[in-house]
Amino acid sequence: MESTGGTPSPAEAREALAGIEDAQRAVRDTPWPTWIYPVNALLLGAMALTFLVEEDRTTLFLATAFTIVGVNMTAGYRMGAPWTVPTSRGFLAAVAAAGACVLAALFVSDATERAWPVVALAAAATTCYLVAGVVHRRSTGRPQ
Repeated sequence: MESTGGTPSPAEAREALAGIEDAQRAVRDTPWPTWIYPVNALLLGAMALTFLVEEDRTTLFLATAFTIVGVNMTAGYRMGAPWTVPTSRGFLAAVAAAGACVLAALFVSDATERAWPVVALAAAATTCYLVAGVVHRRSTGRPQ
């Protein structure tokens, strides 16, 4: 394929790439709507609680997972950035901890007949995501 434009100098290329990186960071650090943090936190807690159900566990788990994806995609499209992942390492670490609590709830529910450890892990997942929301809000500010 031919290029009809001239070849940029190394300095021009670096400047153009830096501009792209700045634009990507600005999109990734866009503030989220306030309502999405508690909604995601409650949905993650509900996802962990699905492991207490004996019948239709997989169906409930998948329904909760699709609800989480749908809510976040809808909010992302309304913001103009449906697939962006924030740059805040604190946010990402807290979200990973919330996900680990949900995964631990799966293993604990299979290993024991007691419900309280799963409920505790669901509460931990909810709390971790709420902490993630606070970290994200502090790193991005309030939505415009």
